[in-house]
Amino acid sequence: MDYYFESDTTFDFEHQLEPGDEHGAATEMARGWDLRYLDDAALAIDSESAARVGGSELGRIGAAPVRCEDGVTRIAIAEATPERFAAVREHFSGALEIGVVKSSTLGSLLDAASVSEVSSGDENETAATPARPMWGRSLERVLSAFDDEATRLNELRGQLQQLGGEMAARETRVQELESEIQRMQVERLRDQEAVDRLRHELSDRDNRLDRALAKTQELAAVIQGGRLQ
Repeated sequence: MDYYFESDTTFDFEHQLEPGDEHGAATEMARGWDLRYLDDAALAIDSESAARVGGSELGRIGAAPVRCEDGVTRIAIAEATPERFAAVREHFSGALEIGVVKSSTLGSLLDAASVSEVSSGDENETAATPARPMWGRSLERVLSAFDDEATRLNELRGQLQQLGGEMAARETRVQELESEIQRMQVERLRDQEAVDRLRHELSDRDNRLDRALAKTQELAAVIQGGRLQ
């Protein structure tokens, strides 16, 4: 079991599966973390190990000791995380191998561990409340799953709201730029009109100067002719 803590293997495995593909998720997780997939063979809860740790504690850490067909005791988990490996190492001594099972299989194993723990206790108490640990454990897991999904949905909602805010800000900026471009186009048209008007006025002034010059020349010619006479 220390392999999962001392190995140089980098567990950066990410799987993408369709919702509800429990078997595929478990096999991909086992492959990604280089773990044995245990759900292909018959499994039985290791009552001695389960009683030593306690059904409630097994449910808390999300692991169950199982005896496989080859007679070897292994630790079954449904979700591989470094924290879970640390919890398994804390509660189970020795070189026990960790394997992956489906979430539903782990739930059944934890229920069996709870029933086994109750059966080893007082028989009267067991007879009075035989199904309470099983249903309590199942309900706790269901509520925990709902809480996890609610947390993920809230995180997704926050990300969508953030993305929506960024998109709205970008849209506002685009509208501002479009307005700025339109304003610049209007100003350019006005400047062009002003240039055309100035050119027209300058042309009129040139024409007036030309006419005034012609009249001046005519007048100078008349005056010069009078002097000659």
